Amino acid sequence: MQILPSGLVIPPLPYAITLVVLTAASVAGLYLLDPPVTSRQVLALAPWMIAGGAFHAFEQAGLFPAVLRPFFAAPAVYVTTFLLGAAVWLPSVIRAQMLDDTGRIARNLGFFGTALVLALTAVAYVFAAGRVDSTTALVWLPIGFLGAGVLTAPVYYLLALKWTAAVDRAGVAGPLVVFAHALDGFSTAVGVDVIGTGERTPIPRRVMDFAETLPTYPYIGKGWLFAVVKLVVAAGIVVLLADLVEDDPTQGNLLFAFVAAVGMGPAANNLFLFLIGPAL
Repeated sequence: MQILPSGLVIPPLPYAITLVVLTAASVAGLYLLDPPVTSRQVLALAPWMIAGGAFHAFEQAGLFPAVLRPFFAAPAVYVTTFLLGAAVWLPSVIRAQMLDDTGRIARNLGFFGTALVLALTAVAYVFAAGRVDSTTALVWLPIGFLGAGVLTAPVYYLLALKWTAAVDRAGVAGPLVVFAHALDGFSTAVGVDVIGTGERTPIPRRVMDFAETLPTYPYIGKGWLFAVVKLVVAAGIVVLLADLVEDDPTQGNLLFAFVAAVGMGPAANNLFLFLIGPAL
């Protein structure tokens, strides 16, 4: 049974060695510095997750020079994005420890990550403007984030009513996880039911194949079931990881960041492809 998405490509050996060496050095540096990882830092990593999805969309569209494309193909793009983030994270940790100001880490990660996302978004819109036949392609990016917010709000409100203590322990990382997977579910539903794209990942494809057999399919399509599954799973993970955050904040928040990235990265990739794909 296939589990991983189709289209994953191992980069050529020189690229792979470069990524492995730089990643080992970055991880070693972070391990030796042993910075605290807070829920605010998890939130500050969100723009980097979006940037990773955007980078991969640019690679899929052929917008990178050939010499750089292996760094931004999947799965190498996730490592490349981590290294870019680490280039901000490591000096921020050093400076924060010198000044005894751990809040600086989240501020720097958030600032530079947001600046990167804004730059990538500007490039995508400049590329798409004038090349698309319909302006509809230009609105999917903001609609995606707005739709995910609409889905996240009631789900997290109900989660807070039922598991108030867990939500308190999760901090801002909790709603980020739910939002990230709401964004993935919403963007996937838009792709398969409105735009007519396919699904590369086997498990979501099976969920939507099942939804296609339901009597609701002619009326609301098949992507809705995947979105519901994503929201339920994300909410469950928030509850499960909340105790770990209290016992071991660094480990718990790193896991929250990983879970959020698993949703946010593919979702951003979808939305940026919806924008630049029709312009090709």
